[in-house]
Amino acid sequence: MKVHHTLLLTVVGPLLAAASDRGLLRLSFLPESYVYRTEVKRMARTLSGEIGLREDPAPFNRLVTQLGEYFSGRRQEFDLPLDLQGSRFQLAVWEQILRIPFGKTSSFRQIARRIGRPAATRAVGQAVGHNPLIIVVPCHRVVGSDGKLVGFGAGVTVKAQLLRLEGHTLGKTPRLVAPQLF
Repeated sequence: MKVHHTLLLTVVGPLLAAASDRGLLRLSFLPESYVYRTEVKRMARTLSGEIGLREDPAPFNRLVTQLGEYFSGRRQEFDLPLDLQGSRFQLAVWEQILRIPFGKTSSFRQIARRIGRPAATRAVGQAVGHNPLIIVVPCHRVVGSDGKLVGFGAGVTVKAQLLRLEGHTLGKTPRLVAPQLF
């Protein structure tokens, strides 16, 4: 399997993007741009089978366009081929996350019920935490049962920024400020 990867710089921080021939495989936040190469090596170890890694931004043109539209408020849903890889349970959770509409939230408990596993709230939380396609599979829309922002790989502040971008008001959490050139 060939895997292309690139570093994307966004208004909410750097992202590692990886895609197979079947579709987008990984989209994950990086704490800083300089950890990009380390994360690519880590990703290579976690992918099963024989893979050939190649740094190439060309396969990500559609993703870049759609992320730009999302961050500027002109896109509410991504239209990209995905290569989601995980357990049957994880795939069921991620499919439910994909069904959460733009501007809405759902709790871990609600997702557990929707997949027919009402007692599996913690397992749902783990599956959400292992979401390989952050933003595209909008795990930032998953909140605690009481509506509080809990758990997010890039931190709760970024989660709040993404939710604010989608129209939520979240108390005193910092607002996302559009980048300005001047």
